[in-house]
Order: sequence, then C-alpha cells, then structure tokens
Amino acid sequence: MTTTSPASGSLSVSMHQPGVALVELSRGKVNAIDGQMYEDIAATFEALSDDQDVRVIVLTGRGRIFSAGNDINEFRTMSTVSGDIAMRRARRALFSVRDCHLPVVSAVNGPALGSGFGLVALSDLVVASERATFGLPEMNVGVLGGGRFTARMLPQQAMRRMFLTAEPVDASTLERWGAPIEVVAHDDLLEIATARARSIAEKSRHAIVLAKQSLNGCEDLDIRRGYELEQSFTVRLSEHPDSKTAVEAQVADLARR
Repeated sequence: MTTTSPASGSLSVSMHQPGVALVELSRGKVNAIDGQMYEDIAATFEALSDDQDVRVIVLTGRGRIFSAGNDINEFRTMSTVSGDIAMRRARRALFSVRDCHLPVVSAVNGPALGSGFGLVALSDLVVASERATFGLPEMNVGVLGGGRFTARMLPQQAMRRMFLTAEPVDASTLERWGAPIEVVAHDDLLEIATARARSIAEKSRHAIVLAKQSLNGCEDLDIRRGYELEQSFTVRLSEHPDSKTAVEAQVADLARR
C-alpha cells in the first residue's frame, strides 16, 4: 500500500487485510475535526482512490467515539470570509468519501455527530456498534448543516426531528426509523465490518471502481436515465478481461453442480 498516514496524526491509515485499508479518525479524545483534519481526510481518500493495492476502505474512530464532528472552537471565530473557506474545506473532505473510487464501509464505534455523521451518511455501507449514537447538534452551537446528508439515510420527518431538536438517537432507533445500517454487538464491530469489506475486496478492482461510479452517477437520476447509465457501465466493464474471467468462472461453477 502506497498511502500513508498524515503527518498531523489526525488519521491513521493501515492495510488491515489484503485489499482492505483501515482509516481511523484519531484526533484528540473525541476525534473532533478541525481545518487540518478536513484537509487530511480529503487527501487520504483521494490517495486511496489511486492506491492499486486497495479495493475497499473501512472507516472508524479510535477510542470510544467515532467523531464528535466539527471542532467547536472553529465556530467561535467564524466570519463570512473564514466561514466560506471552512465550508469549502469541509465539503471537499466529506465528498472525498462519496467520490472515492473505492467503496467505504463505516464501522461506527461510538457517537457520530455533525460532520462525523456526514462521513457515515456518505459511506457505501454502515455497520454500527450497539453503543453508537447519531446526532446533528449544529443548531445548539449556532450553525446549520447536515440535513441533506442525513436525508440520504432517513425519511424527511425523521431527519427534520434530528435536525430541529439537535437530540441524538441510538443506533437501534436510527435503524427503526429506516436507516440502512447493520447494528451489531460492540465487540464484534470491526470483525463484521471487515467481513463486509472482504466480501467486496474479493472482486475485481476494475469492476469495483466502475460499480461505485455507476451507483454514484445514477443515484439522483430517474429510473429510466439511471438504468441507461448503468447499462453503459455494463458495456464498459464487459470490455475488460476481468469481466470474461468472472463470467467463465460462474459458468464453470454452474457446470459442476
């Protein structure tokens, strides 16, 4: 693996298993995200996109907390000018997860608040500890944001309840409200998240990259245009040797049954 941990220490990057990179949020006691950490997140996921040794990424938090969200101290001095810069930096970091060429599995080990919840919502799969909580505390600290990301996981009224009350909910409640997460025993979290990642990593890297591009591209399209886009990616994949290898392996497997 060519991707390394940032010098700031805000993230730890390692090869967890063959094809599976582990990214740990590791800034301070609560993994609060400041400007430098936003830059580190963006740079790390962009680098992992191009790392040919990696096929899937597991994202988690070091310690008891996934991430407490934006470092509150940065809000104390925010102005129109500095705020625009900070928001642009945050967008780049958050969308580096969604736009990463490789699938991202969030292993939520504890509270995921604000921008931390945004990282989860923009992941491809979510496995959550029974101890995990999720929240949008922005209105309690005089800012806004996070509603659009949360709406990717929850119906509007559930999202608005979290946004307007700023009250956190536990993983079981989030799942009951309709979030597509897998809630597991805390001690089994990393093992199960890794198993989900390993199931993906067994496939062709070329196919994985095209699959994520296809899903990202069709997510906001109507069903006809979305399916047409998927079909175009099918044609692109079929030209690659890995496609023929996969179909021939499946034919051989069926013949043995």
